[in-house]
Amino acid sequence: MFSIWSAHSVFILDNPSIYAENGLLETLQAILLVIGCIVFLVPVALHKESGKLILLFCSLLCYSFVVRELDVELLNVPAAIKFLCSGVGRNTTLAVAFSAMLLYALSRFSYYKKAVVLFLGSLPGILLMLGGVLLVVGDLFEKRYSLGHHVFFEEFLELSGYVSLLLSSLAANSGLTRRSRGDLSGGH
Repeated sequence: MFSIWSAHSVFILDNPSIYAENGLLETLQAILLVIGCIVFLVPVALHKESGKLILLFCSLLCYSFVVRELDVELLNVPAAIKFLCSGVGRNTTLAVAFSAMLLYALSRFSYYKKAVVLFLGSLPGILLMLGGVLLVVGDLFEKRYSLGHHVFFEEFLELSGYVSLLLSSLAANSGLTRRSRGDLSGGH
């Protein structure tokens, strides 16, 4: 329903504010990403499974998209938060966090190689990859000035990608909850 409403607003009512900078689509993107970040993070905090580094990576990925989508430097927040969540500070902290995860995963390479393959073949992994594809396709519209409302297509595909990331987080959390209760066999 939201898709139909937003397309109607843009193409029939000619209301570009739907996809404007910090408009409705970008606000929804940020909200979905924050929820996805938290949902990926909850099982990391609550379960003692060794494969939770993958979920921590996914949570950090969602966080990185949040700080990419939000113009933190324009918000009324302390300077330290502005530094950590925008520009060089953001890029540095994300690079350090992703590098630390990569180094840890490399220290247990054989385990994480198998874990990543299993994750990518699971519903959460497939949804995560679908989200990535939607983001890449959305990025193709960013500079297509010859296409009317090209930013709408970009923002809408990004929103769809972030919905897929949120669904991935919910599916991953659901799977860990079932495993922790012993409903799944195999003990992966």
